[in-house]
Amino acid sequence: MDDARRRSHGRILLGIVLAVAVLVPLAVTQLEVRPDRITVGTVVVTVLLVAGSIALPAFLFSRWQAAER
Repeated sequence: MDDARRRSHGRILLGIVLAVAVLVPLAVTQLEVRPDRITVGTVVVTVLLVAGSIALPAFLFSRWQAAER
């Protein structure tokens, strides 16, 4: 049971990382992103980058931890 839960967490994290990898370029090209002003595009890209910067190390750490067991 514990092993299945770890695998599902890994899949969720992988899904987040892949979604961020797809959505960031899409948001940058479709929304207005300006470094000197706060726009909707800037907020969306910032949120996606923060989510990705948290999910990617968590995903890598979970795979590393699973490999040690």
